Amino acid sequence: MIDPDSFEFTEEIIRDGSYASDFKFDPHNLRELLRILDDLSFVDKIDVGPGTGLGTERPVPEPSSEEHLRIAAETVSDTKLTALMLPSVAGESEIELIDSYADALDLIRVGVDADDASRATELLTACDDLGVPISFNLLKTYLVSPAEAVDAAEMATKFGAEVVYVVDSAGSFVPSDVTEYVTALADIDAEIGFHGHNNLGWGLQNALAAVESGATHLDASFQGIGRSAGNVQTELLCASYDNGLPREDWHLMFELEALLDEIYPSSEGVAIEDVLYGLTQFHSSYEPDLRAFAEEQDESFVDLLLFAVENELGTIEQIRDGYRSLQQ
Repeated sequence: MIDPDSFEFTEEIIRDGSYASDFKFDPHNLRELLRILDDLSFVDKIDVGPGTGLGTERPVPEPSSEEHLRIAAETVSDTKLTALMLPSVAGESEIELIDSYADALDLIRVGVDADDASRATELLTACDDLGVPISFNLLKTYLVSPAEAVDAAEMATKFGAEVVYVVDSAGSFVPSDVTEYVTALADIDAEIGFHGHNNLGWGLQNALAAVESGATHLDASFQGIGRSAGNVQTELLCASYDNGLPREDWHLMFELEALLDEIYPSSEGVAIEDVLYGLTQFHSSYEPDLRAFAEEQDESFVDLLLFAVENELGTIEQIRDGYRSLQQ
């Protein structure tokens, strides 16, 4: 279990998730997605823009980067926004775009392949002049040794980077790899982040290892939706939080899951109800009985399931008895 207050959490369902929709969003769905994310208590930042960052031309993003930022800035009020910029994609017009939305952005993520880190110096300098905090994302971190990653990170801090991200772009790391890189970066003058993918199924364990090793920034995506095999799945990460989440957050996540079925119909991670089954050791074979009991009591299935989680009730009999006792 991990303490969610020990790190800043960035939700990737929009930026990294957009790979699953060819960088295209219906504006209404984008607003709804942002609205729900803004209401979730545990989401500190939302990464916005197309998958390969501001300035992407192929595939053509819909809406455009400028319209995307405008919608995000207008919709979100309680959550910070961040956006990605790559030296190979972003140019002078993107710097101007960032400048015009500087008040709405909490962090600019400058990403570059780890074995070509010096290529980012010009973009880092331009972003630093805007006064928006910068993270330096070492894409494909596995291309360099931990010592070389330290050298790249130290270079980036000289150009204004305040956060350095270890990025497992191909989902090839196991937890010991993450620990080695994060630990190596511990003495640089910047905070450490981790962005992982799930190609080998280690995504969640790698994220936990990053936090346990000292990372204070962590990325994940609802339903694990993202490039290739996808990202660390947000719902599974939440299941590892000390003391759990408020009930309202779970209700919002169920609402979000339904919206994602519309936005990304071909993508699917571990369903939220299955996450809750795991938290309370409730076997899925009991589901029909629980739904029948919910109907009998004129109660929502979701609230009964959350009642079971909150009271550590793992069988249908325990839930029935516990709920009836509560009503007396």
